[in-house]
Amino acid sequence: MRSRSASAYLSLMVGVATGVFVLSIARTLYYFAIDRQPEMSPMMFIIFAPVVALPFMFVAAVAEFVARRLMPRLKQSRKQLSRSWSFLIGASYTSPLFGLIDARLLVLCLLINPVVAHVLLARRERADAVDRPLS
Repeated sequence: MRSRSASAYLSLMVGVATGVFVLSIARTLYYFAIDRQPEMSPMMFIIFAPVVALPFMFVAAVAEFVARRLMPRLKQSRKQLSRSWSFLIGASYTSPLFGLIDARLLVLCLLINPVVAHVLLARRERADAVDRPLS
């Protein structure tokens, strides 16, 4: 049981780190595409991405820990949570970084965030439960 939990947290942290790196690369490509020079070089942001990822990892770990303790339904569903869902939920914690690419992209935070990811997971589990035969 503990190894599943540790694996879920590891996948969550890898998702957060990957989200930070992907969004920092997207920021770099965006600034090169519009031929704009930001205050901080986009390449420098990629170098400092691990430092940027640390607070997001901390917030994700604390939020998921609290969610597991306070929401019994979420706690039960976490037992079967796959690594890919943990990865996607972790990556969704980095959605505020869209604001560093362009302020208008902050609207994406409404679509890509941990709450929406958890709702999608719960809907998927509910659909799986309905589709299972009663044998």
